[in-house]
Amino acid sequence: MNRKRALCWLLLAVAVLLGGCGGGRQEEDNSYTVYYINASGTRLLERSYSPKAQTFEEMMDELWEQLLSPPVGYMSVVPQDVVMNGYERGIDALRIDFSREYYDLDNTHEVLLRAAVIKTFSQVPGVVKVMITVEKEQLRDLEGELVPAMDANSFIDTKEGGINSYQYATLELYFADEDGGSLVKEMRNLHYSSNMVLERVVVEQLIKGPEEEDANPIFAGDVRIQSLYIQNGVCTINFNEAANQQPTENPPDPETALYAIVDSICATCDDITGVRFEIEGASDKTFRDEVDLGQVFVMNRDYIETREMQGEEDPAGE
Repeated sequence: MNRKRALCWLLLAVAVLLGGCGGGRQEEDNSYTVYYINASGTRLLERSYSPKAQTFEEMMDELWEQLLSPPVGYMSVVPQDVVMNGYERGIDALRIDFSREYYDLDNTHEVLLRAAVIKTFSQVPGVVKVMITVEKEQLRDLEGELVPAMDANSFIDTKEGGINSYQYATLELYFADEDGGSLVKEMRNLHYSSNMVLERVVVEQLIKGPEEEDANPIFAGDVRIQSLYIQNGVCTINFNEAANQQPTENPPDPETALYAIVDSICATCDDITGVRFEIEGASDKTFRDEVDLGQVFVMNRDYIETREMQGEEDPAGE
């Protein structure tokens, strides 16, 4: 019994040592990513930091102090007149409350501050999402809508060009259903860098895969967008060869997978009327041995409507 108990404690200690936080944290050296802004206040900058805190409260205080104390060449994203009144740790969301001066920030600075706070504190163990409140009331955007709790994935960055300001978008994404013949709609709200076009954001979210349990991914392997450009309302996407590979589990019909991309882009991006596909720069290919890519694909709701009609018939028992 003693040897078994000792082994259990050893395994537990190893698990604790290997446990991570997610987000920008690097588990190997216990470092976190703290976010600042450049001198013009238009771009987020990252800085690695290894905290010494032992408790949750100490971690919160230490990371907040880091946000307020930028290194040389960086500026704090937190204005001097904006005060953190306190925080409250919930089951899966951390609420951070700011003073009323928070609402005096212009739109760009407010979103950059929100991004820096959420991306920094979502790395703390036990924090899944972060909600911003002002004087204990949930934050509202410029249109008066409540801003929900967010995580680091709510802010899509581009490493090549850095982060200038953020755009907010509601994405209408489509993934394959369990049978692979129809599409499942999934709405996703996020902020993305103004350096990125919305069409690329949509495709990258599709590559990332679904968040809902009744949906299946349309991609497998290391899929990358090699290029994407828009001309006369047609979005041309050039994938690497990995996009031509079927997922190993519950693979969708090739045509369904293509229209998941087409319908997602056309439904989300107002100016797009069609989508062209290339694999390694060539359009004279057959997608997953079935679909000719030498054409412009347009929105096709048949895949969506089939599933919606089935959902409407079931409750009536027809």
